[in-house]
Formats: sequence, structure tokens, C-alpha cells
Amino acid sequence: MLAISTIFGLPAHALLGHAAVVLVPLAVAVFAATCWKQAWRARYSLLVAVLAVGAASLAFLAKQSGEPLKDSVKRAAETVGVDARFGEHPEQGDTAFVLAAVFALGAIGVWAISRYRERFGLPAWAPMAAYVVVLIPAALALLT
Repeated sequence: MLAISTIFGLPAHALLGHAAVVLVPLAVAVFAATCWKQAWRARYSLLVAVLAVGAASLAFLAKQSGEPLKDSVKRAAETVGVDARFGEHPEQGDTAFVLAAVFALGAIGVWAISRYRERFGLPAWAPMAAYVVVLIPAALALLT
């Protein structure tokens, strides 16, 4: 298990979480914008897929860095006789990562279908159909 607690002496979870909170919606917005036109999809779909994978990776790192922080907060709370409660936050982080990862895989699929449609023998409408299908996990990743 990967456990990152600090980056440059700052809490890693806050830095990585905020990076994911910025990059996942950015990747979704760029995905939606570039898929409006076939020429944009052909030109930028690889860049969008790389951005989506980076965003999902940051969501994973934010999720992983939350565990050491959670343990630290629990220990600190116990020393002063307080019960630390986190509510649904840990589960929300897990869900956010899974949805970001599914979106990233979908963005890779859109790129592959756009790039290799003829080689795979797919119909001309296949890239647009893939785009429409991937909009579902993209919207869900955006909402978490």
C-alpha cells in the first residue's frame, strides 16, 4: 500500500485532493469540448486521455494519502479525549477515484476508437457513439 503523508512538509492529502478536484472537472470539460467536432476529437483525444489518466492518478494518490492523515487525526483526537469522526468522507474519496478511473479508461477508449476506427473495421459513427457513452462516467466523475 502506498502511503504518502507529506509533500514538501505540507499535508499531502490536502494538496493531492485539491489537485484532483481541479483536474478531474478540467478533464471532463476538455473531453466534452473536444468531442463536439470530429476534427477536434482526432487532434486532441490523446491529450484528453492523458489528462484524464493524470486526474485519476491524482484522485488515487489523494485517496491513499487520506489514510495516514486519518490515522494521525484519530491519534491526536484520542490524546485529548475526543472522538474523531470523518462521516462519509473516506467512502466519497473511494467513489471519486473509481469514477475518475472509469472516465479515464473511457477517454482512452474514445482515443483508441477515433485513432484506429478503420483498422478495427468500425463504422464511421463509432467514435461519436463512444463519446456519448463515456459522457455518463464523465458526468458522474464531475458530480463526485
